[in-house]
Amino acid sequence: MKVSSKDEILTILADDARTSHEKIAKLTGRTVEEVSKTIADYESRGVIKRYKTTIDWEKLGVEEVLAFIDVKVLPARDVGFDAVAERIYRYPEVRSVWLVSGGFDLRVVV
Repeated sequence: MKVSSKDEILTILADDARTSHEKIAKLTGRTVEEVSKTIADYESRGVIKRYKTTIDWEKLGVEEVLAFIDVKVLPARDVGFDAVAERIYRYPEVRSVWLVSGGFDLRVVV
């Protein structure tokens, strides 16, 4: 499968969102104007939702612990597990809530 230059632009930005439009143009063989218009189009259509920074917190002396908590709950009437999951997700420490099958109903990531 041939990768289009538009797909190459997304691949480059996914690897490093700070890559300049000039460098992307050189890497893809497109003009800077084409690259800028393509990126603006992706942003306006929601293909590119945001630009994210990856921080090495350990270099700042911050130790982060990630915990998975399995929870067994009774589903709420008429809404199932959604209402319970939404209430749990409102806590600032909670990163995500997953509905799981097996011995537990929800997996909470904090």
